[in-house]
Amino acid sequence: MRNLYPAAPLLCAGLILTSCPVYAHVIAGARVFPVTLTFDDPGVSDEASLPAITYQRSGADGGSGPTHEVDLGWEYDKTITPDTALIFNDGYDIQQVNGSKTQTGFENIYVTGKWQAITNADHEFVASLGIIREFGGSGTTHTGADHYGSTAPTAYFGKGMGDLPAGFLQPFAVTGELGFTIADREVKQIAAPAPATASLTNGIAAQFNNGNTNAWAGAFSVQYSIPYLQSQVKDLGLPGILGNMIPLVEFTWSSPASAHGAQGATWTAAPGVIYLAQWGEVGVEALVPLNKATGTTVGAVGLVHLFFDDLFPNDFIGKPIFQ
Repeated sequence: MRNLYPAAPLLCAGLILTSCPVYAHVIAGARVFPVTLTFDDPGVSDEASLPAITYQRSGADGGSGPTHEVDLGWEYDKTITPDTALIFNDGYDIQQVNGSKTQTGFENIYVTGKWQAITNADHEFVASLGIIREFGGSGTTHTGADHYGSTAPTAYFGKGMGDLPAGFLQPFAVTGELGFTIADREVKQIAAPAPATASLTNGIAAQFNNGNTNAWAGAFSVQYSIPYLQSQVKDLGLPGILGNMIPLVEFTWSSPASAHGAQGATWTAAPGVIYLAQWGEVGVEALVPLNKATGTTVGAVGLVHLFFDDLFPNDFIGKPIFQ
């Protein structure tokens, strides 16, 4: 990664809580795009999430009670060239229902090939293309990992508003992604439903194979960068922690692309804040369902993310394999 302020590491060494210029993996001109918590960022770099923790509560309070789920996720991004990277994701799920034995298991492994195709410094714009591969059967099926995998061509973008005339608007930025998931085994109806009769009171529901639906998925974030405000617009003299904050809200959406989808479209809003430092970032967001198909209770997600390209710029772990 290219440093914007070459002398800053000497000035800021050991002073993580001071309001020094920060670094990150995705930079376009003066714009730093942080890692968002519910979807991928718009570029490539050497970095890792260790860990990402998600809590969700689902189900009703009656009967067996609600299900509490904690997901421990991790990610490792390795640049192959300055503009390409391989990204590895996995996780461990813990599911607890009142009165039942806690279920635990690994998620399926995901590997993404990503190309940062466009970087326009003057307009603080980044665009990337990627292919996300889910390896079916690599996780634990009783905690929700699918038997079959999928492939998802995906596009990513990030745009800073530093070219707007009004200074107070320049710290704003937007990022997003859009992908189409192609199931290895698409869900198909294998037996038509049978109507109710005198001897079959409730009839027989339609039967399907053990497949998955193809699906569209997208995400969008709106961010306001206090570090950008301080360094590029006006230094307000804010203290270190506050001066390195990026408040944001993320929106994620998914919708099955066939009539046999198990559920309809899901929508989630995730308001929160990111603390950005030279070594990495820490973020926390609420997970707010926006429709009934998504759920009825608010969850939470937290992230600790390390920037290997800043921590180890001269080592294999922190720079592209091929320069």
